[in-house]
Amino acid sequence: MIDPRLKLIDKKLEKVESIILFGSGKGGVGKSIISSAISYILSSRGESVAYIDLDFYGSAGSNLFTINSQIRGCRGGIELPVSDGVKVISTGYFLSDNPFPLMGKDKLDLLLDLFSAIDFGSLDFMIIDLPPGMGDEITFTQRMFKDKVSVALVTVSSEMSLTVVERLIKYISAERINLLGVIVNMVNLFRNYRLEELKDRLQTRILGMVSYHPEIELFRTIKEKLENTPSFKNELEEVVENILECFR
Repeated sequence: MIDPRLKLIDKKLEKVESIILFGSGKGGVGKSIISSAISYILSSRGESVAYIDLDFYGSAGSNLFTINSQIRGCRGGIELPVSDGVKVISTGYFLSDNPFPLMGKDKLDLLLDLFSAIDFGSLDFMIIDLPPGMGDEITFTQRMFKDKVSVALVTVSSEMSLTVVERLIKYISAERINLLGVIVNMVNLFRNYRLEELKDRLQTRILGMVSYHPEIELFRTIKEKLENTPSFKNELEEVVENILECFR
């Protein structure tokens, strides 16, 4: 029997042009900061953007994009709230500080419920912040969204993180998913690789090298982090330009 939610999801994604999954081989590499910053910068450039936080266990989206109104239903489903020009959804808006254990079928049901219930409207980009690793979230989204999906990976330049992201790149290649490239974060904290060294090792495009900026921790939302840390913003602007180049 075909799940009716699948047809609903297809319908709701008709006006979504491109979906970018932001993944990482391991946690702690700054994936949520990077993906939310890219969402904000794309929006500030006039693109219609939604940021979907699928990291159910370590949700950061509700801190990076704060909302001042209740999430409401509309004729087409759940109306995505807008924060600093970006349409956003995160389990953090619903859970507060409560634990949220999920496993197996429960997680898949939640993903189906979420994407079949949301009214995405017209979007140039849907940015999906995945949890670390290769769990249900990445397999579900790549198979559900098919040709609209591309992947951008975030890593740091530590040996452990690079080894794990290499494994993830092999999976993406085997599944024939469009890999935009890799963003190397916090490059000044770990081994000092040159750009060409990283390209040779990972055998893919490097979308950008982002430094560690400790001052961003003084600010909560991604808008505040970018506006108060110009050097951080400049590096992310270059990453955004490289991502847009992939779609031209």
